[in-house]
Amino acid sequence: MFVSAPLPRHGYVARLARRLGIFVIAATLGLGTALPDTALAQSNPGTLGFGLDTLPKPSGSGQMVLESDQLVYDYDQSAVSAVGGVKIYYDGYTLEADRVTYDQKNKKMRAEGRVKIVDRTGATVTADTIDITDDFATGFVNALRLDTPTQTHFAAEKALRDQGKTTTFYRGVYTACEPCREKPQKAPIWQVKAARIIVDHNEHMVYFKRASLEFLGMPIAYFPAFSAPDPTVKRKSGFLFPSAGYKKTLGAFLQTPYFWALAPNYDLTLAPAVYTNQGFLLDVEWRHRLEYGQYSLRMAGINQLNPDDFIDEGTRNSGVKDWRGGVKTAGEFYLNRYWTVGWDATFLSDRTFSRDYSLLSPNTDINVSTVHLTGISERNYFNASALYFQVLTNDSDIKYDQGRQAVVHPVIDHSYIFDDSVLGGQLSLKSNLTSLSRDETDIVNDQGNGITVAQGVTNGVLDSNAHILGLSGNYNRLSSQATWQRTMIGPLGMVFKPFGYLRGDAIYANQDDIINGLNDQGSFFRGMPAVGMEWRWPIMAAGLSSSFLFEPVAQMIVRPNEPMAGRLPNEDAQSLVFDDSSLFDWDKFSGYDRIEGGTRVNVGFRYLANVGSVATVQGVIGQSYQVAGLNSFAVEDLTATGAVSGLETNVSDVVAGVTLDTGYGYFLTARGRFDEANLDVNRAEVTATGKFGDVTASASYLFLREQPAIGNDARTDTISARASWQMTETWRLFGSVAWDIENTQLASSGIGIAYDDECTTFSIAYSEIRDDYTDLQTSKQLMVRLELRTLGGTKLRSNVGELSSSSN
Repeated sequence: MFVSAPLPRHGYVARLARRLGIFVIAATLGLGTALPDTALAQSNPGTLGFGLDTLPKPSGSGQMVLESDQLVYDYDQSAVSAVGGVKIYYDGYTLEADRVTYDQKNKKMRAEGRVKIVDRTGATVTADTIDITDDFATGFVNALRLDTPTQTHFAAEKALRDQGKTTTFYRGVYTACEPCREKPQKAPIWQVKAARIIVDHNEHMVYFKRASLEFLGMPIAYFPAFSAPDPTVKRKSGFLFPSAGYKKTLGAFLQTPYFWALAPNYDLTLAPAVYTNQGFLLDVEWRHRLEYGQYSLRMAGINQLNPDDFIDEGTRNSGVKDWRGGVKTAGEFYLNRYWTVGWDATFLSDRTFSRDYSLLSPNTDINVSTVHLTGISERNYFNASALYFQVLTNDSDIKYDQGRQAVVHPVIDHSYIFDDSVLGGQLSLKSNLTSLSRDETDIVNDQGNGITVAQGVTNGVLDSNAHILGLSGNYNRLSSQATWQRTMIGPLGMVFKPFGYLRGDAIYANQDDIINGLNDQGSFFRGMPAVGMEWRWPIMAAGLSSSFLFEPVAQMIVRPNEPMAGRLPNEDAQSLVFDDSSLFDWDKFSGYDRIEGGTRVNVGFRYLANVGSVATVQGVIGQSYQVAGLNSFAVEDLTATGAVSGLETNVSDVVAGVTLDTGYGYFLTARGRFDEANLDVNRAEVTATGKFGDVTASASYLFLREQPAIGNDARTDTISARASWQMTETWRLFGSVAWDIENTQLASSGIGIAYDDECTTFSIAYSEIRDDYTDLQTSKQLMVRLELRTLGGTKLRSNVGELSSSSN
């Protein structure tokens, strides 16, 4: 018997309708929460983003609104149906369907006809029909589609939930790509199809059966089966993405990592690899997160089958050995709110293991291993570090000998700003302790090539064409400096800043006594008091929409001559660059081992212009004068620091710099150092960037005059440029070029094309690099990179005759 009536809002039918709506919504959400959250990854570095892993079922306590054209009662079958434009609003969820029926006798429900459910987050489930028991244990969905707020999409011809234990999606499809607006039925850029996707709710695992990866509707990879944890699991043991490739020295290789989630806060990754030419390599990584920090340890090793394949004439042949490997570890721990302790260290069996096998530190010529203790508060800073340098350059030049590298044990920096003012100004304290040792003296000729001590030192005198970058033995120095400064405003807006500092150094050296007159044995003390005044007069002019600031600056520093100038070892003050950024530095040396002495005057002009909303221009020009006492930069030490720096004469070179920023994507910076006698260019750097419609471009120029006094016999004169053209919304063409003007040759070049959209990143690039300064010969390289959002990515790199790939 059938009875049709409008929808009532009260009584028995209302309760039936309420229950019907709750059951259908909750049942469908039960299927939704079973969807997998990751694919091809067990450590959960990224999820598919369905967004349903934490969604609660409706509580049953909220107010429900049910709309439909009519209700149909079947008393014979004990069923009630909402028919025509059914809409159920309940507890933040919405259900739409052509018909919703509740079978009270068999305790089953069915929603059919354009079924659509939207949850609180905006995730949308669509289906043709939904059948489920009212205890949600068993259910069936036809033509399911799930769209989430994170722009991921899942579809299946049908889905079956069996007794609450498993949910099976038949002929399922997953993608993170948005459908084409013009042709929604068109295949997305990529999608994963599987004959069955089985979600095990007890094991919290998702199993993919007979899966394939498709691009533009074309299958490119097949997987008989793979599994992944379900959305409720943050970490799960299992296999990660494999990687494969080929290199001439290694042969074809395959690496299959396995992630072992031992506990919520520690895990182990085993990544065995098989190389057809070299054998079996084991790569193991341990990670452990604690309450107040974390650390990791990674080890890799191989017993090579054919080590002679790494023989390379003109190099150290570092890879020609049976056992090769390395260890990398890092950690950081918080002792309290102020103090941290940590380390970052890598130790390799030889110079080229990392590069040959693309492991641990493959893209560097030197490893720097450090251990540190750091403390930071409002006015206090402390850092103690130990450093070990491991050379990875395979060049046979003896300047790359490991014994020439210093071991620092340790270097300590401390600074403190006193809270209370002193004489109306600020008082601060800065200290440094350096202790290091070296096995061999690091000595080079004026071409920068390594030589022996016997080749560079004659009867205790350093040859004019040789420089000692570091002496063998032990070197220790403690430096401390107290600084006072105060800023005062004078008449006409002039700014006066008196300052002074007092520095003392205690040095103990036990180094090779090979140079006459060098203080490299015993204890030494030196001090440096200084007083000075800086004067600035900012003059401003303003218009309706523009402002201009012109500021002459003069600075005078009075101090005695540098004690023992050039007769002490110099380890940390070798990087001297004089330009507009260091013009007004009180001490222009880059480290503590040298002290600037004598009376010096620095003068210059600063300029700042804000031209409405069009551009901002900043500029500095100036010069430095040694007006009394010994010019420290004219006294060369063993490293020739100060020579051709532009400060070695009493009247320095002129330095200048200018920056232009339009605020519309155009930026220009230029700085230079010009000879004080004739304004010839000694050093120049120019960089420009801009965006011109769909083209983004940058160019740079570097000029450095030859400096034979420090081993640079050839000038540097290069120009480089790079550009990127956004051809369409998703396609981009890019390229770069560098030209060596001095040698009239191409230094490097490259070209590539890339595709980027909301779900896919793909690029292919070709480059040629010529390097005259390292052991890396001119190389031609092809690189292909592919990343699929939520699934991960892979890179393929090929040199001439070689091919290798990696995944992440």
